[in-house]
Amino acid sequence: MSLKGILGALAPTLVNVATSGNPVANIAIKMAAKKLNMPETSTLEQIEELVEREPDKIPALTQTENELKAMEINLESFKVEVDDRKSARDHFSDDPMPKIFAMTALLGFLGYVYMVTIQPPDANDDGVVNLILGALASLVSGISAFFFGGSNGKK
Repeated sequence: MSLKGILGALAPTLVNVATSGNPVANIAIKMAAKKLNMPETSTLEQIEELVEREPDKIPALTQTENELKAMEINLESFKVEVDDRKSARDHFSDDPMPKIFAMTALLGFLGYVYMVTIQPPDANDDGVVNLILGALASLVSGISAFFFGGSNGKK
């Protein structure tokens, strides 16, 4: 039977990924070889020969197929998430409100830090100061990530 035969019927995702020529192809073959207790240097042809000789290895191959499908689903989910972020930046690029909110938060953070530092140490409750500073710092961090994050392609 040909490579597209039994292996294509049992593990179409494995065959598609392994024959695609992308960097993930090697990982897919290594995953299947490991599940089948074969050397990592095994080829698709060797995997198919083993499955033909030993049909009891089919569940391990099916498990590899399911893991590859799960990886594809995760990858698609990640692509949708990235597109969503790009869409949000594009959508809000002309809207002044996020910029106004960001500047207000930054100025509030800096103003609060200034006010806390000029007061005597006994005038402030350390717990409250730390709580407010943490909240404002995380707010400013989130805003910075939105405007200057690694997935923002605009300069």
